[in-house]
Amino acid sequence: MQKVARETRPRRSRVGRALEQELGRALRNLRTRRGLGDASIHEVRKELKRARASLRLLREEIGEAAYQGANRRLRNAARPLAPVRDAKALLKVAAKLRDQAKGVSQWREFDSLESELHGERRRIRQQLLEQPAKLQSIRNTIQSVRSDSREWRAPTDRSLRRAVERIYRKTRKAFARAESKPRNETLHELRKQSKYLGKALALLAPPTLRGRIARRAKRAEVISDALGNDHDLAMLQQRLEARPRSGTAKEILARIEDRRRKLIRKATKRSRRLYRHRAKTFVDALDLRARAPGRE
Repeated sequence: MQKVARETRPRRSRVGRALEQELGRALRNLRTRRGLGDASIHEVRKELKRARASLRLLREEIGEAAYQGANRRLRNAARPLAPVRDAKALLKVAAKLRDQAKGVSQWREFDSLESELHGERRRIRQQLLEQPAKLQSIRNTIQSVRSDSREWRAPTDRSLRRAVERIYRKTRKAFARAESKPRNETLHELRKQSKYLGKALALLAPPTLRGRIARRAKRAEVISDALGNDHDLAMLQQRLEARPRSGTAKEILARIEDRRRKLIRKATKRSRRLYRHRAKTFVDALDLRARAPGRE
């Protein structure tokens, strides 16, 4: 009797396992019994960002169609959660500016602004919680990508190298655009791409989080953090500009503009250092050989 060949799963790698774990943590936060609070939503968004960075490392191995499909699904899953995050971020940056406020007139301006932002935050969060079908759709999407990922092969050294080159090249181009035209849109794109690069490199770094890869991962994270703070200030700036203009509001806007200039200057300085190389030169210096460890 002819034996039936046993079905075998593709070999896994640390990248593949990380992707599955990131999506698993996102699902657990969406299913929390304590209710979907701001902390849970924040964790879901963080895990989905990590997952999309991991997915970029698998891109060359799984093929463009599989990558584009999975990336689109994860992006769409995270999108309904973004307004909740933005509402919380606006309150946080407003509170920080309030602590530095000078005079009764500025405190009153912040009282009015924060009252408005608190109301908006409650409405946005309630709208999300009142749509169980949407939340279930998000869960289903994440679960489907997680199931698909179990069938993907481990990246080879060659495909991993090409993936990192692609991530770095795209981030470097984003910096060139942001440096030549430092607008909210170009700065936001540089922030996103730097975050993907930082998270991808952090996943490839040794467990000790030391060495060339870890250092470059940290530099990319510093850039994305500075631009993240600038992004939040830009959102608050837009809100203030839409309100009735007063002398006090103008003073606050001037402080925001000054802080934004410093953050952009910091991100630009760090970016010039990190993104000065061509992609091949950058990856050669990392020595990514055997950086796809743990194949099973």
